[in-house]
Amino acid sequence: MPQPTQSVREFVSDSYQIISASTPTVPLHGNDLSKGIALLNRLLSQYSANGLMITVSKQVDFTLLTGQGSVTFGPATFVPLPDITTEGRLANLENAWVTLSNVTYPLIQEGRNDFFSSYKYETLLGLPRYVIVKPETNITTVQVFPAPSQSYELSIYGKFQLTDLTSNDDMSTLPTYYYLYLQFALAKYLAVYKGRISAWTPELEDNYRVLKTDMEAASSQNLDIMINRESFLNGANRVRSGI
Repeated sequence: MPQPTQSVREFVSDSYQIISASTPTVPLHGNDLSKGIALLNRLLSQYSANGLMITVSKQVDFTLLTGQGSVTFGPATFVPLPDITTEGRLANLENAWVTLSNVTYPLIQEGRNDFFSSYKYETLLGLPRYVIVKPETNITTVQVFPAPSQSYELSIYGKFQLTDLTSNDDMSTLPTYYYLYLQFALAKYLAVYKGRISAWTPELEDNYRVLKTDMEAASSQNLDIMINRESFLNGANRVRSGI
């Protein structure tokens, strides 16, 4: 029988207990709970910097209209409203492709620097061939080149910024295998906040490092370094993409 999902309140309380700042019989004091949740959300937000510590990837589909060369991902509170708000800011792109009449066309991910250092015909329309990720402060813009000459279904597979948690939430938005690592990660920073850095013992640090390594291994992010990769934004690919 599945275990009931742990509440955010219980999760934060358990993290405090790791550094002996609380016990099962002594409740948290003052603003301990709200500060713990705030710190938990900062951790989740930090993990969206490169997506390595976000272990679950998702697929998002979006209809590209004729001439629409970019799509924005971000929160619904951002102005102007992003094109896709259901998943939040895109943290790491793993794969992208466009679909037309049940035929899929994979997109080549081009680095932002490579894209802007190559000459190209900006107003070119055709079959999208490249995808360029442009991270910004609160949103992420994904550009396809060339812009579509007709409507295509754009599919993005990657990692998105994790949702902020409140005291009334539970931990169901995160995979259960992630709990133990996050429990230790939160406790480590709570020790600093509580002025109990001495409570973070070498044994706890060793456990934390092992759990962190496990989560990095569970991440699907490709850490291979790409070198000597030439950009072909023009030439034959430009001609092909104009068909």
